[in-house]
Amino acid sequence: MTQPTIEQLQALEAEIEHTLYMLIELELEEAYSEMSSRFALLLAQVQAAHLIDYKLDVLVNPELFATETRILLESLMEAKARPHKRQRLLTHRMILKIWLRKNQRFMNEFLPQMF
Repeated sequence: MTQPTIEQLQALEAEIEHTLYMLIELELEEAYSEMSSRFALLLAQVQAAHLIDYKLDVLVNPELFATETRILLESLMEAKARPHKRQRLLTHRMILKIWLRKNQRFMNEFLPQMF
């Protein structure tokens, strides 16, 4: 397993941030299927960087990464730690809810517009 380079991590951070803003827009449009598809692609990129495994377990210390990467990894950890009724599968939607709510821009600018 090779560790990602600083340049690869910076590119991943930029992609995470870009995807986050795209997902916020899709949330406002209630395009949930598109949100799930975009998020799945992002998770594949995070997995390719060896930050998570195929079970969405975080393989690194989130504190060592840039802001958006750290928040995404912490959101994955939080989503996996939550108790689920009847051992439901962890869905992208559950992770997305946690991730979006951890983002200050979403909470301050977009969430109030939704009501």
